[in-house]
Amino acid sequence: RLLRADEIIDGTVAKTAGGYRVQARMFLPRDVSLSQPLGTFEAKDFGAIAKQVVDEYDKARKQIADNQACENGIRGNTPAVAVAAARKGIALYGRSTLLRLCMASAYTAMKSTADSTGPWKDSVIAITKEIMAIDPSSRIAFELAYDAYRLKNDTTNALSTLVAMMSADPSNTSLRERVLAELVNAGKANLAVPIGKQLVADNPGDPNYAKMYWQVLRAAKMDKESVPAGVAYASIDTAAADSGYFDRQIQDLVADSAFAKAAEMAALASAKYPTNVPYLLQKAQNERRAGQIPAAKATLERVLALNPNAPSANIQLALIATDQNNLDDIIRYAKADAAQDPNNKARAAQVISAAASTLFKAATTTKVPADFKKALMVFQAADEIKPDPQSKFFIAYSAYQAAANSTDALAKSKSCDDFKAVQELVTTVNINISGGAAFNKEGAGQIMAGAQQLDTYLTNATKALKCK
Repeated sequence: RLLRADEIIDGTVAKTAGGYRVQARMFLPRDVSLSQPLGTFEAKDFGAIAKQVVDEYDKARKQIADNQACENGIRGNTPAVAVAAARKGIALYGRSTLLRLCMASAYTAMKSTADSTGPWKDSVIAITKEIMAIDPSSRIAFELAYDAYRLKNDTTNALSTLVAMMSADPSNTSLRERVLAELVNAGKANLAVPIGKQLVADNPGDPNYAKMYWQVLRAAKMDKESVPAGVAYASIDTAAADSGYFDRQIQDLVADSAFAKAAEMAALASAKYPTNVPYLLQKAQNERRAGQIPAAKATLERVLALNPNAPSANIQLALIATDQNNLDDIIRYAKADAAQDPNNKARAAQVISAAASTLFKAATTTKVPADFKKALMVFQAADEIKPDPQSKFFIAYSAYQAAANSTDALAKSKSCDDFKAVQELVTTVNINISGGAAFNKEGAGQIMAGAQQLDTYLTNATKALKCK
């Protein structure tokens, strides 16, 4: 390092096969961020290198007076004077970064003058590009360029400049934090992920950086990576594992369709908050999604033991009964859900109707009256909870199909009781079909016509059999 009255010359030394290589730079002592790269010099000995450095230094010093005049122009609020001084100096020393920095600062100063609407931003960007070509590590140049891009609303170039500035100063942790925050705020969290990862690697065990990395991954919607990062953060700072932490972790696991792990996370949350029924409900819901049906049912039974009025517990049990094809439990739990809160009637009826529709579809394949009667019974249970045209239509349709597919058996049995049972099915059709017409008018008309034919047949047959 060489100290002069007005400047400092510093450099890095590397040994080469033929001698030495020195990268030299001139600094202004009043502000070491203002520097001028002198170049890279190679020679067999330091004496020869020193001569090259001094020669370049003498050339670089030609800019000092004009740089002072440029700075005086900025301080005097006369940016045009500052720009003129900088141009004059650059003509004397073409590689000047000091003068270009001053010129870019002078143009930046115009944003608060009468020239603020002029093309000063483009001028700053053009000049800082020249600086970066000469000195890729110029922090001031990056800052000025970033500010100009930002004020132009050029988010893409502003953020890329910010990232480039960070890359030029890799040991600056506070700068990395700033870049990371600005990328997330700009909706570019995916670009912030490598930065957050490096912060954690450089600061192992630091809860602030662990939390920051977790939050960045979440913002980037990288669910597979965010959950382990959250676990790592909570292992460093155990107090962080609060309800908000569990809520976010469960949410991310569900978003990644990792339902078994979501159930495990909900179980951990429930263990920490044993009176928090919603965590048990989430556990059961994700156990069912993961195909862990017995476990889900056991969890929900535990929920009802803790709180018989727990919202959605009964309807989840009804859905589990659907998975297990247990009609009695489907109806029982759905009715319990509707009884708990009248607002639940629509969803409870829908769960039962879905089971009934499955039965009806199967019956249309088998054509067995008993199968249609089973579907009929389940549709009636849904209609009992919340009557509507669709359920009434399928009650009538199921009853009609059960009756129509019984005629062959009636002809063989000639039993008055059998005829009476089928007549009751036709009566069920007649009671419900008008209400079902609002759902399917054409279909209701066809069913009604068929039921009338059946009614005539049954009447004639029972008279012939002298049934009472």
